Amino acid sequence: MIERSVGEKWKLKNNATDQTNSKTAIGIYQNNWLALSSSEGLQRLQPVAILNRYPDFPFDKLFLIAIEPKGIGYQVSGREFDSLSQRLGSVSIENTFEKSFLGDTIFHSLLNVFSPVVSIESVIENQVTVSEQASQYLTPDPILGMSEKDVYFTPFFRYLNRNREVKNIQFIPWTYLILEEMNRKYATCSLSSGLRGILSGSRRRVETLAIRVKPQYPQTNLALIPRGKSTQSYAGMRVQLSPLNPQEVRQRQIAAKKQKEQTKKPVTKPLDYITEQYLTNRSGKITLQTDPKQPLVWLYVRSGKALVANVPYIPGIDRDVSIQVPDDRIRLNVEGELAVLNGELIEAVASLSMKMARIRKWAKNNEWTKVNSGIKKLESEISPKQIFQEKLNVIQVTAVEAAQKQNNRAAQSRIASLCRDTASRIDRFLDPTGIIDFKTEIQDLRQLQEQAPKR
Repeated sequence: MIERSVGEKWKLKNNATDQTNSKTAIGIYQNNWLALSSSEGLQRLQPVAILNRYPDFPFDKLFLIAIEPKGIGYQVSGREFDSLSQRLGSVSIENTFEKSFLGDTIFHSLLNVFSPVVSIESVIENQVTVSEQASQYLTPDPILGMSEKDVYFTPFFRYLNRNREVKNIQFIPWTYLILEEMNRKYATCSLSSGLRGILSGSRRRVETLAIRVKPQYPQTNLALIPRGKSTQSYAGMRVQLSPLNPQEVRQRQIAAKKQKEQTKKPVTKPLDYITEQYLTNRSGKITLQTDPKQPLVWLYVRSGKALVANVPYIPGIDRDVSIQVPDDRIRLNVEGELAVLNGELIEAVASLSMKMARIRKWAKNNEWTKVNSGIKKLESEISPKQIFQEKLNVIQVTAVEAAQKQNNRAAQSRIASLCRDTASRIDRFLDPTGIIDFKTEIQDLRQLQEQAPKR
């Protein structure tokens, strides 16, 4: 059945090796080394067990199939091990009620767990050219070829030594290739990544490959964990889901801002790009449901109004996944201190306005002795602008030093932005020219009252 449907693309025998030795031969053999020959045993299996048994990798793909009785039928479980990525795929489980259908069910399970590997040939901005392994062979069944669009791949690096032996394999997190166009040899993919320039540039003795991924689970448990040695809890953080990447979101925000300036009306739906929104529990976790219509989504993680992470992800390809989020306590502390400072600023502006209103009243009632003493008191007091600027400098310097110790550049940028807004507010409401203009106003009132009797 495999030869009839797949043809030369899958090589099931190697005449150059000893076919009686299951460790070096290619073919179909009964498994006598798996401790638990069931779906549970396949789920518990770790890559190190396969690496220890097959150190020389006589194969490109290793498929493990377990057949168990279930009720009046049979349960067929399958799992794939890829030698290039040294990665175990997820377990696929299918059922059949007829013994005569076991062959079809096993073949369908093989196709379900099979993950083709492509080699990345070139990267130009967000366009990636790839070539599939054994692409020179066409499958007798065209459905089995890489002919589907919107197929997703996750890239990985194979680091080699001088003898072309693999030293390390590194998967690139939060990065996916989306198949768009293909021909017999090459295919074009679009790049969706939360990292900048991760695939660009040349690397010595590094193979850049990608393996297909697809949702296998109905949901994924996402956890927000601190970056570095931080012990911050990420309860109550918002995780927003969107089909749009940050560039597209930014374009919409700019368009909405222009519309608001032209119409002088607020935009009715400023967050129309958000399809779902979650709030993390006490452990900093949420559950993402798999969506076959929109497999890949962008995750926007927010602490208050601040965006702390934005990455693409395909829910369902893992049972559990975590995002490292930078420590945001410094920014939160700054926001709290600035909120107190802004409250004091409002109180100081209100107090100053009340004093000036009292002096105006005295001037209108021709009580110039009180006016003179009130103005002298205003001039003798320490400038409220200077007081608030000193308080703001203490807040900013302390927070920036703490962020620098953590090497947290994002926090430094946010702190600078918050303090800049508060500084402009202090300049606006506590400008010394306001006192000068007020004294000029009082002087004009005095001159008018002195000239009134002469008329």
